[in-house]
Amino acid sequence: MAKAINTLNDNYDIQESWIRRQIDSLKYDSFIDLKGAKSEIEDLGIAAFATPHDVNAFRKKYLSELGIKRLSSLLRTNKKRYIRRQVTQRLDIDLSKQAYIALEALVRKKRITKIQLIEQLILEEKEKSDIFCDSVTDD
Repeated sequence: MAKAINTLNDNYDIQESWIRRQIDSLKYDSFIDLKGAKSEIEDLGIAAFATPHDVNAFRKKYLSELGIKRLSSLLRTNKKRYIRRQVTQRLDIDLSKQAYIALEALVRKKRITKIQLIEQLILEEKEKSDIFCDSVTDD
């Protein structure tokens, strides 16, 4: 449970959004008292989650043990995705059938992932290009 406590100490906007979605989706098992939670949010409006202290108090009062685990898991996943987005870029491409078959054959032969192969080919090509450009400018 120590992990859950650590992850619940930030991203209060994400926590609020998750709580609201759980209520809207009628996820009874995420709450000790779903009707009470919904009623409190309706009564307080935007003030229900005005400060981190309010989010913490609401979470302690209404979320079940399962709800805490789910929320903690969501926050850990969100953090991992955020970090991944900082160091990687997503590439969505369509390949011809012939190129896709060649890609599949290469990854099987080299025993690496498609991502590893594509990155390797790009970086090798970039290195060749840099060497060629350097040799042209050295003349």
